[in-house]
Amino acid sequence: MKTIVLAQNTFREGVRDKIFLAVVVFGVLVLVSSFVIGPLSLGEQTRITQDVGLASMSALCFLIAILIGTGIVFKEIERKTIYTVLSKPVSGWELILGKFLGLTVMVGALTLGMSAVLLTVNWIVTHQFHPGILIAILLIWMELILLIALSILMSTLCSPILGAIFTLILYVIGHTSGDLKELAVRFGSPSVGIFSKIVYYTLPNLEYLNVRGKVIHGVEVEVSYVVFACAYALLYALVFLTLATLVLDRKEFK
Repeated sequence: MKTIVLAQNTFREGVRDKIFLAVVVFGVLVLVSSFVIGPLSLGEQTRITQDVGLASMSALCFLIAILIGTGIVFKEIERKTIYTVLSKPVSGWELILGKFLGLTVMVGALTLGMSAVLLTVNWIVTHQFHPGILIAILLIWMELILLIALSILMSTLCSPILGAIFTLILYVIGHTSGDLKELAVRFGSPSVGIFSKIVYYTLPNLEYLNVRGKVIHGVEVEVSYVVFACAYALLYALVFLTLATLVLDRKEFK
C-alpha cells in the first residue's frame, strides 16, 4: 500500500509539471514529417512516418525519464523530505519501488498517447494497420523501463546533472557496445579487447530492444525474440533497482 501511494504521488508530480505536453510535441513532429518531408522522399512516406515517429517517441520519453528519474531521489535527500518519508515508516525498497512504478506508469501513459498519435497518422498516410509498430513500441517501453531503473540508481549516487550525464553515456554505450567490441577485436590491443568484452557482457546491450529498422522494412520479429528482449530488460531493471535500494539503505537516514 505504501508503495502504491508513493507511485501515485510520483505520477501526480509529473502531471503537475505538465509532462504530457510532450505528446503534443510528438504529434507535431510526426505530422510535419508525414505531410512535409514524406512527399519529398520519393515514395518512402510510410517509412519516413514510422521511422520519425518511433525515433521521436524513444527520444522524448528517454529525455523525460532521465530528467525526472535522475533527480527523483536526490531531491528528496536535498530537501530533507526523505527523513519524513522514511520515518512513516517506509523502507528503502518501498521508496525506490514506489518511485519506479510511478515514473514507469507516467512514461507508459506518455508512450500510449504517442502511440495513438503515430498509429492515427500512419493510418491516414497508408490506410493500413502495421502490427509490427506495436512490437517496436513495446520494446521501446521495455527499454525505457530499464533506463528509468538506471536513472533512479544514479539519483541515489550523485546529483541530477551528473546522473543525467552518466545515464546518457551508458545509453550511448548500450547502443554501440556491439560495434565497439568488434572494432576492439579487429584493431585494438588484447587489453582493449578484454575491456570491451567486459563492457559488452556487463552493461545492457540496448540494441536487443531496438527493432525499428526491422519493423520499418517489413521484417518479421519473432515472438520468442520479443519475450527474450522483455525478460532481458526487466532483469537489468531489477538489478539496477536492487543496487539503488542497497545504496539508499547505506545512507542511514533514520
